[in-house]
Amino acid sequence: MTSKDSKSAPSDGAREHFAARQKSHHAFNTGSRPDTDDLLVGAPFMSDDIRIDARSWCEHMLSNAADLRAYQSMVRAAGCAVNFGRALRALRASVSLQTIKPVELAARSVQDDDAVTRMLVYRSCLRDEQARRELSLIAGDEHYRDSAFTQAQRHCVALGLLHSYSRPSMRDYHAWGRDWLSKRAAALEDLRLAAVEAETAAKAKVAEPVDQSRLEVLAAVRGVDPADEDFIRAVLEDRVEFWSPNVREIVVVPAFPEGGTSHRKDLQKGWAGMDGQALPVVLRGDVAAHREALVDRWPHAADVIDVVLGDLALREEVKFRPTLFVGPPGSGKSSLARAICDQIGLPNDLYNLAGMADSSLVGTSAQWSTARECVPLQVIKRAKSASVAVVWDEVEKASTGSQNGSPLDAMLPLLEADQAKRFRDLALEAEVNLSFVSHFATANSLDGIPAPLRDRMRILVMPEPTWAHLGVLSRQIVDRIARERGVDRRWFADLAEDEMDLVRQAWPGGSLRQLTRIITTLVDGRELIMGRC
Repeated sequence: MTSKDSKSAPSDGAREHFAARQKSHHAFNTGSRPDTDDLLVGAPFMSDDIRIDARSWCEHMLSNAADLRAYQSMVRAAGCAVNFGRALRALRASVSLQTIKPVELAARSVQDDDAVTRMLVYRSCLRDEQARRELSLIAGDEHYRDSAFTQAQRHCVALGLLHSYSRPSMRDYHAWGRDWLSKRAAALEDLRLAAVEAETAAKAKVAEPVDQSRLEVLAAVRGVDPADEDFIRAVLEDRVEFWSPNVREIVVVPAFPEGGTSHRKDLQKGWAGMDGQALPVVLRGDVAAHREALVDRWPHAADVIDVVLGDLALREEVKFRPTLFVGPPGSGKSSLARAICDQIGLPNDLYNLAGMADSSLVGTSAQWSTARECVPLQVIKRAKSASVAVVWDEVEKASTGSQNGSPLDAMLPLLEADQAKRFRDLALEAEVNLSFVSHFATANSLDGIPAPLRDRMRILVMPEPTWAHLGVLSRQIVDRIARERGVDRRWFADLAEDEMDLVRQAWPGGSLRQLTRIITTLVDGRELIMGRC
């Protein structure tokens, strides 16, 4: 690492910018009024109070009678009916969304961008989501005269407006956006260092002696030059995807032999047209588009989604690593697992293990009249696809007794790639190929989950949603309520600000199940009021 990479001291320009910023913030806190450019880089309000700031601005606008008359004339000429002086006095008396609206309307009519921006600032700090979105675009707009430091401050404000819920001041939006940006920058730097490390290791491996005969055989199979450096590196790194052709379909169940008992024939009948035949494998499609759609619906779980979708980076065929989502009840673990599969187009089924006390999930013996295939095979049979997923719900609540076979012990061979590829199903009495079955599991905690199962699964902690995600989640829940009731979504308006305040009072964050109940109650209350009307 060079001295440039390990830089720890700020530049002279940064020191000057910081000192000037501290000086101006002190002035605003002690009674000076910031202008809109100051507010857009995260300055505090006058005396750190939005009401004092707004009243001071109104006094300034009302101080010159001639200028006020000229402004009112322009407003009328623009076809706006607002009495600007009266609107300013109302805003001076009481700072609220209601008193801001006519002032902003008059300012927009005469294209007074400075006044409009100031009103958007006030609205954004009074829980107006639409104003936050509009103001974020203004804050993020770069001006060629601004220094790099000023542009960075404006971007922090824009990110705070976009990614946080309502904050009481622009300084708070700036702090939230700076924290958000710092975390992402740290993650990107971590990835850069990992890439440098991997590249260094790869170059070192290329210098190692290579089995020339192996290279020539592999090069002939792939039709490449055995002296090609990228090819040699792939061989040394055991990059299987480099020379393994993509698998588009596989035989899951072998062809059944003729004859057998009537009971066996009944079991085999369900596989008619599929035994001995190659079944299609689901392909990943546009992973970036999948991520965007999932993060839009699950903003609080973006990091978890990124880890899971990372499994699709190396090959076209869909196959996820066995993954265990751990989180409190109602945090959406099962729903997220199924949503990921649905988004990719992967057929899936949820299998609840709570209270289960036997090993029937891997199938029951053909000698019994109630014989049935293992759970993954049942999903494959319904979907007619070699690629499916099983979501094992509440695994920590499964019985750990072994009198009738432990369900958690029975799962273990399904999670091992080499065993899943040649898994012997008890009902079909045949080796089947379950190599493209993905497994997800959910648990409220790791207590009660045996160590062998934990060792075979990637464990991801499910983050809980907070108020910062309330806007997106509330719209999704209203969408789902309308869909479940068979009602056109246009009849169900998004939650209003007063309804959002009620939700915030009743919902401390965390459980999506609780949030759904609260919003359903609000929607039902709307219908009750409309019915009375």
